[in-house]
Amino acid sequence: MKKYAVLLAMIIAVAFAAAAQDVVKWTHSVKMTSATEGVVTFTATIDKGWHVYGLDIPQGGPKPTSFNFDKSTGVATVGAVTVSPKPTVVFDKAFDMELKWWAGKAVFSQKFKVTDAKNAKIVATVRYMACNDANCMPPKRQTFEIAVPKK
Repeated sequence: MKKYAVLLAMIIAVAFAAAAQDVVKWTHSVKMTSATEGVVTFTATIDKGWHVYGLDIPQGGPKPTSFNFDKSTGVATVGAVTVSPKPTVVFDKAFDMELKWWAGKAVFSQKFKVTDAKNAKIVATVRYMACNDANCMPPKRQTFEIAVPKK
């Protein structure tokens, strides 16, 4: 019985270590295209063997990658988030559906307009889910506070 308890404890420890691992690293940058307009870019560098899901996922599937800018001040988003490269489209056996995802690297961009230069700050929360061929990490959220440069 002791053997099983030790084995179970080891399995749980490995599961927690895997869940704590961050397989997606995010960076960001802001480029002003005029005195009142710009683009904020988020780059996801995804560990080999892992992928993050597309922006639009069918109901019943994994959590899609999403961006929320609601807590930003002095800026208004213009249009939707764009991404490059185009996602890979695959039939995912784990979810029994066709899904879009990125592996390796994905670059997400959001245009914005400055509405109050004195208080302009982008607050972006990205939510994403990373999976590999064997398992998925729980969905994660990461929030960025980014000063808007003056042009």
